[in-house]
Amino acid sequence: MYIPEAKQLHDKSIIIDGTCPLLQDTHYIDWYIEGGVTIVTPTVGGPVPTQLTFNYIALLLDLIRSRDDLVLIESAQDVYDAKTQGKTGVVFHFQGTDPIGDNLNNVNLFHKLGVKIMQLTYNVDNLVGSGAQVDEDKGLTDFGRQFIERCNHVGVIVDCSHTGVKTTLEAIKASKQPVICSHSNPKQVFKTQSDRNINDEQIKAIANSGGVVGVAGFPGFISSSSNPSMDQFLQHVDHLVNIGGIDHVSLGIDYYTGQHPVANQEEAIKIFDECVAAGVWTGPDYPRPPHIYPEGIETPKTMPRLTEALLGRGYSEQDTQKILGLNLLRVYKDVWGR
Repeated sequence: MYIPEAKQLHDKSIIIDGTCPLLQDTHYIDWYIEGGVTIVTPTVGGPVPTQLTFNYIALLLDLIRSRDDLVLIESAQDVYDAKTQGKTGVVFHFQGTDPIGDNLNNVNLFHKLGVKIMQLTYNVDNLVGSGAQVDEDKGLTDFGRQFIERCNHVGVIVDCSHTGVKTTLEAIKASKQPVICSHSNPKQVFKTQSDRNINDEQIKAIANSGGVVGVAGFPGFISSSSNPSMDQFLQHVDHLVNIGGIDHVSLGIDYYTGQHPVANQEEAIKIFDECVAAGVWTGPDYPRPPHIYPEGIETPKTMPRLTEALLGRGYSEQDTQKILGLNLLRVYKDVWGR
């Protein structure tokens, strides 16, 4: 049973999970609905063949068309309408700009298809800049600056998760609109070997841009435990609030198909090995499974537990609602328009 007061607040709040690779299996959208999530953000593109990106977008668009309880989000007002109508909104997200290739017009194309947030890199270098796990962060490329300019013009949110420190700071400086880290935890709380977790300079720069940092639930970004506690998770929230301010913290839980209990141990190891072989997961930042998400919110189905935990931590109802979704919704308004 949930604490009634917390459940009431959860039910009336706009809840946005800013990173949802679990939805590579679309059946799990019902887990988010059960957990009261207003907006889900499936990862539709990244360091994979571009045709797979088109195939996945087509699959999701058909799913949205076929269900009365889903809606594609194209403006901030759509978020409010989805909440009022009891629907779940879908925002497409890139984790890496590989689908763009070297053609900036593809930013416009994917934006038209519903991709409203584009993350610069996924741990490794690409045409835009350097990832978080490379030996030398060379910074934002000339093409990367052109990419950010196009995102600003079209209305795509620039995301610097999985991106190197120098590239991130140069991207924030280049952008005329708020920049986010959709799912990045503070390095001061748990120091990852690479720059996958972000430092205080990055947190402050994101906040100063008007953006948000979404706290992630992947165990390797929280602590040395494969099964972190809610307290360990909330230590990351607290630090983000202390450094960036209460208006610049959001959620990017990053549930994915290789986590417990979605995958059994054999399946989880297979997914893990494939990511390691592809060179996108390296070192202790990505420990071997099992990957058990924070106590109480092991899956999206029990997201009301997070609302309970935030209130129990001493956050006011207003501040809890900001973290749950209103802060990221503000960025939607700033970049997409109302």
